[in-house]
Amino acid sequence: MIGIIVHSGEFDRIYHALTLASMYSALEKKVAVFLTYWCLDTLAKRRKDCGDERKNEIFREGMESGKIKELDEVVELGKSFGNLEILACSGSMEIFGYELSELPKWVDRIAGLGEFLMGVEGIIFI
Repeated sequence: MIGIIVHSGEFDRIYHALTLASMYSALEKKVAVFLTYWCLDTLAKRRKDCGDERKNEIFREGMESGKIKELDEVVELGKSFGNLEILACSGSMEIFGYELSELPKWVDRIAGLGEFLMGVEGIIFI
């Protein structure tokens, strides 16, 4: 199984990490995504900040025109193939004081880093 750790809180990085995971799933590869620290904070607060105004503008225009799909749609498509699991880091959830219900509905469960690492063969860190 391929593992993707998403640490960054910049929305474009989160978006591309989950797009990558969805594509792996569509290609019939098992993939687990581990959401941690700033990524969880961005998702819980529903922010779409890409780090600078130019990137924000490009991303916003792409979404308004339909050239960039909504994140929920990208993830749900990836999950429809049955090969994608999305985990929230238990330590990060505790540090930020978040509950699973505060995250998008497509986050499957809370897990520790050790549990995540035992199931993956390679890791992409974003």
